[in-house]
Amino acid sequence: MDKKTRWYKEAIIYQIYPFSFMDGNNDGMGDIEGIIQKLDYLKNLGITAIWFSPLYDSPNKDYGYDIRDYRKIAEAFGTMDDFKTLLDECHKREIKVIMDMVVNHTSNEHEWFKKAMEDENSPYRDYYIIRKGIKKGNKLLPPNNWKSTFTGSAWERIKDTDDFYLHLFTIEQPDLNWENENVREEIIDILNFYLSMGVDGFRFDVFNLFSKVEGLPSDKRLFAFPKGGNYYIDGPRIHEFLHELNTKALSLYDSMSVGESMMPNEEDALKYIDESSAELDTLFNFAHMTSDNLFGLKYLKKKFNLKEFKDGFFKPQEKYYENGWNTLVIENHDNPRCISRFGIDTKNYRYEAATFIPTILYMGFGTPYIYEGQEFGMINNEFSSLDELMDPVSHFIYNIAKKIPSSKKWKLNTVLYGARDHARVPVAWDDSINGGFNKGTTPWMKVSTTYKEINAKKDLESDKSVYKYYQRIIDIKKTNKTIIYGKTQEYSHNNKKVIAYTRTLDDSKYFIVGNFSNKPVEYKVPDDLVNLTKVISNYDDTNYSNGTISFRPYEAIVFEAKNS
Repeated sequence: MDKKTRWYKEAIIYQIYPFSFMDGNNDGMGDIEGIIQKLDYLKNLGITAIWFSPLYDSPNKDYGYDIRDYRKIAEAFGTMDDFKTLLDECHKREIKVIMDMVVNHTSNEHEWFKKAMEDENSPYRDYYIIRKGIKKGNKLLPPNNWKSTFTGSAWERIKDTDDFYLHLFTIEQPDLNWENENVREEIIDILNFYLSMGVDGFRFDVFNLFSKVEGLPSDKRLFAFPKGGNYYIDGPRIHEFLHELNTKALSLYDSMSVGESMMPNEEDALKYIDESSAELDTLFNFAHMTSDNLFGLKYLKKKFNLKEFKDGFFKPQEKYYENGWNTLVIENHDNPRCISRFGIDTKNYRYEAATFIPTILYMGFGTPYIYEGQEFGMINNEFSSLDELMDPVSHFIYNIAKKIPSSKKWKLNTVLYGARDHARVPVAWDDSINGGFNKGTTPWMKVSTTYKEINAKKDLESDKSVYKYYQRIIDIKKTNKTIIYGKTQEYSHNNKKVIAYTRTLDDSKYFIVGNFSNKPVEYKVPDDLVNLTKVISNYDDTNYSNGTISFRPYEAIVFEAKNS
């Protein structure tokens, strides 16, 4: 019997990247102790759930996304007892807990993989995807031409044997063999281990890569990214696998699930979250976040295109309205800070842009996600050398850039344009040493270079507080049924400066509109929207008269449209 109440539809979810949130024991690394210290700060913000990036035991080749032991908490973060305390403290504050679940792959230090490598006759050998190489003359080539997202070939040779194992990400992240029923049962046991403990849900990492096409054929396409992706993205058994997880674990509790996917096709994306499919509850949609990326690749810079942003923002709201549920996200641990991109004039309008974004974003159809530091307007960091970047992807991209004749500065700037490191610097809590992240021990990565000017304490004391504006936006999102459940209709799609839409439920209607530029803009309100009453704006006053709004830079307004 399905025990889900669909509580996520009215949730406000906050993401914590544990390495960088708060260092409670002053060892340089964020931890559970530090998280507990800040729970009241999060409760006051208005959030109702926390998604924790991986807290599990890991060698940290991909900073937690290479899991060594799913039933153990990383020592740097604490113990399992500490996690249970965190769970209790969250629940005391009516904050639900969502765990990151990384089960496309494990760490190569996981006990399953170590046993698989020790004995070629071990049953754990079939827990992973291991194939014979192809002999060509004196060379032993990988089993196919698939490429890793991070490291070139997706295959790593096993010592001096003819065998290779598949890793779609780093060499230290071998892919699990989901065709093996024992693997699926192990994963189901892990889910139930945490659900029975009281965990409220999971974020599934790259879930649509679980199922690979039988035979693992080479990719014959000339220009393909990722190479081989047509044989493992939205694979043939993926819906079956997800339904099994739901039937044997997720639906047995009042849980929620959100999936991170890689380039899913539209038909599969809808099926993943269609309530009748009984697979996942929600899916992250990132298309709007590629509107300043060439070919959708975040390290390739292009001029921000608002129409592309609108397409990515509005299409999921329309597509998922009847049978699914949407997510509203603009920042996470994998992307640069939102107000340092999209052509935003951060130098002159940081507050205006930092409050424009949640107004336009979170009034839409779907569950809001807020990333640590976003709520007081953290911006991209200043990095002066590659050595300051901790993310293995940054180093991989730099190595690619090295093949292009260019200056070191150009290579570094290419990496920095899309670097995940920007989002992973320690949160700046105040203007004390290390931005208040700890009591003085050198943090695991470079602290924010702007922590003296941009930090939570200073923001809370400011007359123009981003945090306090987020509180107001969150309150509307939590309490207004039209803003939660209403249907979205876009307006003015071809306008290159203004984004506008309505949310309608029964006789109630709201008009959300904003100027996504650093220049004044005159905007004529659509004729069918009359009797507009301001609900909230990120400026103190509103220049609206005779059906026209005189927008200032990054001004956003929510109106109630009352019947005439």
